[in-house]
Amino acid sequence: MTMERKNNTTQRRRRRLDIDIDVRNRKIAARRTPTVLFLSCGTILLFTVGYTVRLIYYRSSSGFNEQISSGNKQIESSNPQNTSEQILRILAAAKITNINDEYAKKLPTWEDITSMYGDKPVIHGLETCDQYRKMVKPTDRTIGPAGLFNTGTNLMWKMLTNNCNIYGEILWQAPWGKHALPSNRLKRVAWDGEGVNQTEFFPFTMIKDPFTWMSSQCRHGYGVTFWNSEYDEEHCPHLIRENVRDHDETAPVKLFSGGKFHDTLLDAYNYWYGEWEAERMKKYPHLAIRYEDLLFHGEEVSRIACECVGGNLTADFKFESDSAKGSEGLHEGASGLVKALIQYGNPTTRLSGFTARDLSYARKNNATAKLMKEYAYSDPVL
Repeated sequence: MTMERKNNTTQRRRRRLDIDIDVRNRKIAARRTPTVLFLSCGTILLFTVGYTVRLIYYRSSSGFNEQISSGNKQIESSNPQNTSEQILRILAAAKITNINDEYAKKLPTWEDITSMYGDKPVIHGLETCDQYRKMVKPTDRTIGPAGLFNTGTNLMWKMLTNNCNIYGEILWQAPWGKHALPSNRLKRVAWDGEGVNQTEFFPFTMIKDPFTWMSSQCRHGYGVTFWNSEYDEEHCPHLIRENVRDHDETAPVKLFSGGKFHDTLLDAYNYWYGEWEAERMKKYPHLAIRYEDLLFHGEEVSRIACECVGGNLTADFKFESDSAKGSEGLHEGASGLVKALIQYGNPTTRLSGFTARDLSYARKNNATAKLMKEYAYSDPVL
């Protein structure tokens, strides 16, 4: 690695320090919570003093029997297709040993999750992994996330930094800007992308179900969502203007101050990922990963992503339990793991805020239908 590249790497790490500080502080605070762990005869009991919820795991030769107990509430499973095994595995990987009663009651079933996303991860670009490993020396490899706002780019970065050992460097964003349009690759340099060879950078491009993405963008607009009509917060995503009743009139929106206006928020999503699909067809090294797979199949997806670029997954897999975005500034209020499991695992919340006219518009949108088919998202149940 050249001296210039070392200096650029050092500067990028310093710039990311403010991001890491919040994560470390939250982890230190979590360690102060008194916890007790018993191990005996294959039984693991986890509980936290002062809380009413315990996660209990019983391993036997016939598989898992697991329960979450919260007051008088119990969810038990010996069936691998039932709720608790998969959900509790995720919580265990995140070292979450307690959840409050309100959240315990809302945890989704595995059937709910698979009804929306299927039972296996959907990852595009795997055929480019070998190409990348042959093309770029291990010490020159740089990897990191890209994708629209609210698609899990920060979670992808944290999953990689927590669990993937590579000889190169894991960046928190693509050197052309993680939210920038995909066509900016090789044409634009982000504020901390100086000195990064973009032809040697491997992007993990994140995508989210368009219906839940719109709801996320309504909750956390990051100051980049600009509406060209009266904004109706109650009915966000506001695809069709509610104050126009005699005909359907779309609510134009753009996602960047200097960007173009799109007919609706959904069309802005379609434009970004339509461009990504065109870039993806150029077959340069990349992976396209669904946010939901990172959430519900985190270890498997992290292993695939890490091994794709010649890395090795750590022996002790760590899932990011708090919001990977942090909790201050633009990211204030972003979902933590338990909230995310509830929010994205429940089909009934998938259409929150949509009016009947919004849904009619979305279901007739051919670009949306094409993307949903490509990434195996099910049509929402009305």
